[in-house]
Amino acid sequence: MKTMNKWMWAVTLLFGLASCEMKDEILGKDPMTGDTGTLSLSVETGKVTRGTTDQVDQFPVVITGKDVEYTQKFDSYAELKQAGEVKLPVGTYTIEACSPGEFKSEMTEPFYGGEQEVKIQKDVTSETSVVCTMQNVKISIELTDEFLATYQDWTINVTDKNGHIKTYTKTADGETPAPVYWKMDEGVEIIYIDGTAKTNGGEPVIISGTAKKSNLPEYEEGDDTSFSGGDELKIDFTPVKVEGSTPGILEEGIQITITLFNSEKNENVEIPVNPGTDGGDTEEPGTGEDGGDEEGEGNENAPTIDLPADFSYSASTGDGKPASADAWLYTPAGLKSAIVKIETTSPAFEATLKDVDMGGNLLEGVELVNNTGIDDLFTNVGLEDRSPKPGVTEYKFPVGAFFTFLDMFTGEHKFHITLTDNEDVTVSDVLTITITE
Repeated sequence: MKTMNKWMWAVTLLFGLASCEMKDEILGKDPMTGDTGTLSLSVETGKVTRGTTDQVDQFPVVITGKDVEYTQKFDSYAELKQAGEVKLPVGTYTIEACSPGEFKSEMTEPFYGGEQEVKIQKDVTSETSVVCTMQNVKISIELTDEFLATYQDWTINVTDKNGHIKTYTKTADGETPAPVYWKMDEGVEIIYIDGTAKTNGGEPVIISGTAKKSNLPEYEEGDDTSFSGGDELKIDFTPVKVEGSTPGILEEGIQITITLFNSEKNENVEIPVNPGTDGGDTEEPGTGEDGGDEEGEGNENAPTIDLPADFSYSASTGDGKPASADAWLYTPAGLKSAIVKIETTSPAFEATLKDVDMGGNLLEGVELVNNTGIDDLFTNVGLEDRSPKPGVTEYKFPVGAFFTFLDMFTGEHKFHITLTDNEDVTVSDVLTITITE
């Protein structure tokens, strides 16, 4: 009997050892049971604290193994500091830290982020720092005193023609527009500026120009020509008077000046602005490179936008609502881009638009060309219209498709349309619809 008990005990022990080995194979051996070292980490932005997004104590931190299956996350840098030195299995790690919250396509504050690689050795404390830099591009508008003294109203569009468009108006932005921060895609090399300003005498003046990094005086062959995170662009608008003129009497122009902040050199560098094909950024409107103006005077192939007159209607009775509100877009040289952006005074409508994805956010600007999201909208409201195809020479954009939604939101709603043809000529216009109770 004793011999039998010893035999059974040996078999049980053998199966137990085998089970442990199988468990390790199935679940993976805990890396913390092997050789370890410690990490002493600091996180910084290298900038003076100035907003909610650069408070490094609030930055979440993720430590991810590159050659070891181990990840450790901290909800904030403050939590990591409270924990002290971090114990980690021996190996190589990537450390990431960033501003709290979502990195959105367009923001009102900068978003910071950074990463650092570190090697953890047995029984050694490795010290390293993650320096977080601005990941988006800052765009700020400066309306000079001369500009404000000369013009009573203005509409200025700034776009990368890659999903971002910001429209500035005196009504919405006043005399000191707030900066905007864009999450740029790779390969964006041109910033486009266009619009109009109305003098105190009621005369319209065209604004138009483009900026490229390759225009920088210090640009050398092989330098990166794309706008990317950390770039800060300040765009100044200054009236240029024709000799002997006074504001609002003779034709004037608007000079666009753009400075780029070079974070590596910690200095501002001016980017020469190319006059737009609409005749802006020149001493006299209509004397741009192609001699045209905003409506393409002297250029039969210039794109045009035909909008209905601004209108108002009652949401409850429908009084004043037109049967349709079609915007016709004409591009004799072929359509390249048609961007629609909605600006609204209704907080409820704004909140609704934030939750609607139509190949982009209508509050920030949506590209109509080949947009399946717009196709779905038209289908849902019973229209046969579809988004335009590249190269078409005319297109009807049925603004009336939005009536179903607008009826629910009283206020002033502006549809900003920016049209570009295959010759890179751009025009913009605005349709204002006011909904009363």
